[in-house]
Amino acid sequence: MGTLKMTSMRLFGLAIGAILIGCASQASAQGSDLELNSPGALTVCVTDANAPMSSVIDGKMQGYEVSFTTDIARRLNLTPDYRITVFEGIFAAVANHVCDISAGSHSITLPRLKIVNFSSPHFVGSYTILTSQDSGIKDEAGLAGKRLGVVAASIQETYANETYKSTQIVPFPDSAALQISLQSGQIDAAFFDGGLAAIYVKTSPRPLSVVVSIPNTDQPAGIGVAKDRPNLLAAVNKAVADMIADGTYGKIYQEWIGADVPKLPGPDFVPAR
Repeated sequence: MGTLKMTSMRLFGLAIGAILIGCASQASAQGSDLELNSPGALTVCVTDANAPMSSVIDGKMQGYEVSFTTDIARRLNLTPDYRITVFEGIFAAVANHVCDISAGSHSITLPRLKIVNFSSPHFVGSYTILTSQDSGIKDEAGLAGKRLGVVAASIQETYANETYKSTQIVPFPDSAALQISLQSGQIDAAFFDGGLAAIYVKTSPRPLSVVVSIPNTDQPAGIGVAKDRPNLLAAVNKAVADMIADGTYGKIYQEWIGADVPKLPGPDFVPAR
């Protein structure tokens, strides 16, 4: 009996050891297979002060991009880890593996595709130019000779430089600095994402008005992934497709944007510019 009992205990110990080694190997393989910085974690670069997409609310990062990438992480059995990044440096951060993915509500464009890969589109928004109600600017023609603020390296900066040739384009590091400068009168107008502009119109101490709102259906946003991480890109694309198919995308959109849910371009989307 003693020998049998000792043998049973030894076998039980070996079985437990095998299970623990298997679990550790699985976690390690998961990190290796998905090409993650840290096994079990999905590091996400986001921008701050970019409500309703991503901003710190009550000490916690929240917004459309946060909810969306949190759900991606859940589907991949990972824990999201958010890193606040200046928009101008967000693609370099992904390319250099500072983070696994980026979610800065950034449009998929040809120049950006030279730096990183993008997932299937996961958001369609708009551009909106705001000005103070007493600025005298009533339409786009009124921007001539004025100072128009933009977030540096954003699609709005590119659009403004291409479209408003007689307007002085002034770059800022983020939307918060842009909004403060508009409030103080340092600039005459400011170019925001549509969702953020709607919030500012409602909450700004200085009354604001919309100069123009431009749909951005030809340049949807995608999740940024480093070019040397094809397995991670494939996993993110599957998660995005599943979220669209099961209605999660629609629920997140209505929670944070509060409008009719737009149909997203498919996984074969290719930007024209």
